[in-house]
Parts: sequence; C-alpha cells; structure tokens
Amino acid sequence: MMITLLFLQLTAHLVADFLLQSEHWSLQKEKKIISKIHIWHILIVFASSWLFSLQLAFWSAALALTALHFFTDVTKSFIRIKWNKDWFFIDQFTHIIIITAIVWFYVDSDINQLPVLITPRIAAIIFAYTLCVKPSNIIIRYIFKYFSVKAPVETEEENGGGLPNAGKLIGITERLLVLTLVLLQQYSVVGFIIAAKSILRFSDAQKTEYVLVGTLLSFGIAILMGVMVSYF
Repeated sequence: MMITLLFLQLTAHLVADFLLQSEHWSLQKEKKIISKIHIWHILIVFASSWLFSLQLAFWSAALALTALHFFTDVTKSFIRIKWNKDWFFIDQFTHIIIITAIVWFYVDSDINQLPVLITPRIAAIIFAYTLCVKPSNIIIRYIFKYFSVKAPVETEEENGGGLPNAGKLIGITERLLVLTLVLLQQYSVVGFIIAAKSILRFSDAQKTEYVLVGTLLSFGIAILMGVMVSYF
C-alpha cells in the first residue's frame, strides 16, 4: 500500500509543481521570498495531494506536506534572491524526501484506506505518463543548463517558419510513444525509432548535437519509466 500511495503523491507533486505551475509563476516566486504566488501554489499543492490520496483521512498528511512544501519553496526563493542560485534538483530531491517520509508515517499509522482497484502498477503507470509530459521538458532543460549546453541560435531564415514550441510537443509525443511501446514490450520498434531519429542531421553541427542529446535524454526518461513500471 505504501508504494501505491507514494506513486500517487509523487504524481500529485508533478501536477502541482509542473503541470499547474506556469513559467510566469515560477519566475515571480524568484523575485520575493514570500508572495501571493507562493500562497496560490501551496493551495494547489494541498488540493492535489489530498485529491490524489483518494481518501478523506489523508487531509492532515496533505496539510503537513503542504506546510513543508511551502517552507522548502520559501527557502529556495531566499537562496535565489540572496545568492542568485537556482538549485532545481536539490529542491526537487527535498520534495521527494518529504513526500516519502509523510507517506511512510501515514501508512504506519494504519489509517490508510486506498481503494482496492488502485494497484501499485496502476499508480506507477499514472506517475510515469505524468512525468513524461511537461515535467520531463523542464528536467531536460535544467540538465542542459547544468552542463552548460546552450541552444543554437537560429535566424528567421534558418528556422524556416517553424512552429513555436514545436520541439516541446515533439519531445512529449516521442516520450509518450516510447513509454507505451516499452509497456507493450515492443522493444524492436523503440530501437527503430531511435535509429530513425539518429539519422537526422543539420547543416550546423552544434544543432545536430543539441537535438541528439535532447533525444537521448528524452528517450532515456521514457525507457527508464517503462522499465520501472515493468517491476510492478
């Protein structure tokens, strides 16, 4: 039961911290240690945590999780303003530790009442598909930032009138497709897609390398999620 509830709460975190938190909100939180954006965000955190618990009795645990989430976000904002540091992965790791601890204490209290239909595998699949959309785009962006991988600058002529945000949509689509194929154990098709994508070349070597690294990270996340789900 703990694994099931943990996956559901991790999914709730992805929904609150990534899907329902816009880029504008994230930037606004970096300008003040405590702002109205922080308040709106923690209300969403509480609602998501309680909703994804699938049980009324989880409200107190959701409240504790929200309070610790708020403290973590305020600390992150303080560090950002004081030292201009953006510790994205440390921040996310802290959230994961908090969620795991609260779920463990809640399950240990013997008041866990998850519906029988929600199995660990179902919860893991929900988590995997949620991670493979917008959250993965942001994770990949921060990996690029950490390793100082910069997007090649394109002129309007080189872009050829390309669609705005098309790269993000392509990344999401390919991850969802690869994850589905892994879950269906169609590994040969996954290999074919990777091979086909690797053939892609651009006149600019920097752009080719940028797309290749992004593709490998994107496929890697999807495959890792698929392998994780297969254990349940």
